[in-house]
Formats: sequence, structure tokens, C-alpha cells
Amino acid sequence: MKKIAIVIADLVLGGGQRSALNLASALSKNHDVTVIVFQDKFRQYKVPCKLVNLDCPDQNTTFRKAINVLKRTWRLKRNFNINKYDHIFGFMESANFPTALASPEALLSVHCNPHELNKYESLLLRLTYPRANHIIAVSEDVATILRNDFDIKKVTRIYNLVSFDDIKQQAIEKYAHKRPYIVALGRLTEVKRLDLLIDAYANSKMRDECDLLLVGEGDMRESLEEQIKALSLEGKVILTGSQENPFKYLKSAELLVLSSRTEAFPMVLIESLVLSCPVIATDCPTGPREIVIDRKNGLLIKNDDEAELTKALDELYFDKELLAACREYAFESVQHLSDERVVKEWLALGGNKLTKKPAVKTTG
Repeated sequence: MKKIAIVIADLVLGGGQRSALNLASALSKNHDVTVIVFQDKFRQYKVPCKLVNLDCPDQNTTFRKAINVLKRTWRLKRNFNINKYDHIFGFMESANFPTALASPEALLSVHCNPHELNKYESLLLRLTYPRANHIIAVSEDVATILRNDFDIKKVTRIYNLVSFDDIKQQAIEKYAHKRPYIVALGRLTEVKRLDLLIDAYANSKMRDECDLLLVGEGDMRESLEEQIKALSLEGKVILTGSQENPFKYLKSAELLVLSSRTEAFPMVLIESLVLSCPVIATDCPTGPREIVIDRKNGLLIKNDDEAELTKALDELYFDKELLAACREYAFESVQHLSDERVVKEWLALGGNKLTKKPAVKTTG
């Protein structure tokens, strides 16, 4: 049994957080796993293993953020020295920066499009990531950006782990809705382009018989509510708020829509397909094209195109033969993301002195 640390800034609702906890849960079956966070005030997930809170919450100015990176690094290094972990895995930039500084043996998992980072974050990436043992990109596109545009050499693509059993278990919870409905799941932020989705839905024919559920919370709630009212879509476009169990909505949905401007490797697409729910996704950078097989498990459409999104909504909803075919193939299309396979890839790369040769092919 190995001692493994998984470092992530917080455990609020999000794809990166779900990915980290899915990995922790899978690893905990055979290893001693500790999840280390910097703040635990707004935790929205159950933790399947030991949890350590280093109590270094986020700061709101660049200067304070920089000091906080050093503070987090010092507290991480102290924890690492005491516990002598065999593996150290960082998740997402706010945890990756201090983790790389605290341990040269760490693996860092990148869950964003690096081009979306601000200047401060990009600088920290260039300064800290080369210090780590290895970088894990959640999609081929992200891996390519890190190698070519940031000159990071030690990069391997490992897709996000998805716990099929956990998703199916949570989906047992009942959810009743008076009409057929489609779902968009994620934070209510600009990058998700839910405003575009609402406009596309407003212009669709399906709106006459099918509702749109937006599952999530965020800083765009007020503007989305105003948009819904202006389009007279009250009662048809429903903001459910943040939900600890979003899978109950996916289980009975006609389809899921991802309208994002950019992604890394969107977990929600995989989770939807695990529940045999077909998807419509924008072909945005990065990730969806590595999940959606056009007209096999859903539709992959041009990014930031309202007319094409409207067309896709009506096509997949009203073409019942296509919808049924996508539903039938959905689960099979994500079998390569089973937890057993992904765990082996993480442990093969190792990120520690016990693993001499990586078993996963690395390009760089």
C-alpha cells in the first residue's frame, strides 16, 4: 500500500474537483490516500478518504496571490516532509503552482486551456511547471498547447477518470418533470455561453414541447434571468441552482447541451454519456472533439454559432431515430475512461522515486 497525496485548492462544485475525488476514491481501494485542500469553507462534495485543510484561502490581489503561493508552498512542503508520500498529485493551477514548488516529485494535472490563463497565471506556469516531475494534460489539445506554446517537455495526456458506478448510483434518485426537457450543466459563467444557448433555444421549434434546465450557479445568474424574462421563456428555461447530485437530471433528459466557448476536457459530457444521454457540444478548444463522435453519440457543432446550435437542437430532438442511435452507443463510447485503466496510467507515471520508468508513452 502506497501513501498518496492529492492536492486541490477547494472542493466546491466543478469538473476538476469531481475528477480529483474520483481519482481519490479509486486509489483508496488499494492505497492510503489524503486529499489536501487550501480552504474547506464551501465544500460541496463528500471526501472518500482523509482530508487535510491547510487553511490558506484565496486572495484577491496579485500581490496577495503571490504571497499566498509562497505560504501554500511552505505549508505543503511541511506536510510532505512529515508524511513522506510515495505519490503527490496536484489538480488545477491554484494547487499546481505551490505543489510544484514544494515537491519536484509531483505530477500536475492541467484542467484548463492554458491560453485562457491571465498574464500572472501564465508567468507562474512557465516558472513552476518545469520544476515538476511530470505534467498530466486532460486532453490531447491541452497537451499540444503545453508542449508547443509553453515549451513544457514532460507532458502526457491522461483523460479524466470517471466513476461509472458512482454516477449510476446517484442517478437512481428520482426527478419528475411535467414536460420533456434538455439539460445544460455547469457554472453560470461567461465561458459556458449559456446566453447563446438560451437564444438558440428561443429560436428553436423544440421549445414548444421541451423545457431547458440550467443546472448550476454563478455570477451570470441575474443576467440570464433577465434574458429569460425578455424572451418570455419563464417556466420553459429553468435555473435549478447548484445541485449536489446533478445526475438525477441527466438520467431522464432528452439530451445534454454544452455550449462553451472553451473547455479542457469537459467531465459533464462523459457523465452524460455514462447515463446514455446523448449530447450536443460546441467544437471549442479543447476537449469536446475527443469525446463527441459526431452523429454516433451526439452532435459536434461549430463553436459560437447560434444558428447552428438552434439547428442541432431541433435535429437531434425531433429525429427520434438519430436520438435513439446516439443513446444506444453513448455508454459504449466512453468505456476507455473506466477508473481501472486511468488509475494504472497515473501510477505508471509515478511522479516519485519509486517509479523508474513510465509505462505511459510520453511525447515531447
